[in-house]
Amino acid sequence: MSGLQAERTRLAWNRTALACAGVGALIVHGARGPLGFVLAGVVLACAAAFGVIGARRRYRSVMDGRVAVVCAVLPGLVAAVALLLR
Repeated sequence: MSGLQAERTRLAWNRTALACAGVGALIVHGARGPLGFVLAGVVLACAAAFGVIGARRRYRSVMDGRVAVVCAVLPGLVAAVALLLR
């Protein structure tokens, strides 16, 4: 694997983290109670996890499947719940 492919993968993880952080910020902005802030905190924590995974793991690394699924699915589920509870 060339160095550029690993760099593109790292940049993709960073973009994902930034997008997830943006969703978390929007949930904070629209929060009307403590549940909204808790849900936003979970989404922002997942954004931080995306950043850590992207910075420390590369495309060729073997990643635990459970961690990847939780980090990929949890922010979307939390955002959907936050919107429904709003």
